[in-house]
Amino acid sequence: MKTEHKLAETLREMMQETPLDEISVVTLTKKCRIYRQTFYYHFHDIYDLLTLVYLDEKIKNISYVKTLKDLVVVIYKYYEANVAFVDASLNSAGKDLFQEFIYNNCYTTILRLVNETKDNKRILSNDRKSIARFYALAYAHSIVYYLSVFKNKSLDGLLASFCFIKDNDLQKAVSNYIEYKGMPDDRF
Repeated sequence: MKTEHKLAETLREMMQETPLDEISVVTLTKKCRIYRQTFYYHFHDIYDLLTLVYLDEKIKNISYVKTLKDLVVVIYKYYEANVAFVDASLNSAGKDLFQEFIYNNCYTTILRLVNETKDNKRILSNDRKSIARFYALAYAHSIVYYLSVFKNKSLDGLLASFCFIKDNDLQKAVSNYIEYKGMPDDRF
């Protein structure tokens, strides 16, 4: 295993029991049995290493998501499986890294869903990306806010944050965009 990934795996394990802000480079390198200078050869600081952790992190079953509700469910299941790690990130300066991780997963998934709508070919790729960015920002922010603020977290509680969302909202967004731009059916 590469040194960078050994450090990342060890940091993730340590965050299951220790708040991120209490994990030092010295403690981490001792646990990995490497020199402190080796850590600094690869990373600037602990947060730089946490960036690698989130770059390597995967949300199970996210590629099977078919609706916006499914997206929220798989992200919450990821949270349930990684409560201590996520909470340690949320309660540290690493919160932004978790936010970016959730945003990237939301954006990729929502863009795929927008590209699967029936009228998606009637708008340009950049316009589909704009719709995906809008929804991804809203979803990521709402999910991270819920996980950061609420003490009694539950899937039902998180889903209640999105109770005004309908499964056909992405199709409506595409249709609304077409209507707003006044695009004819044969544009593309």
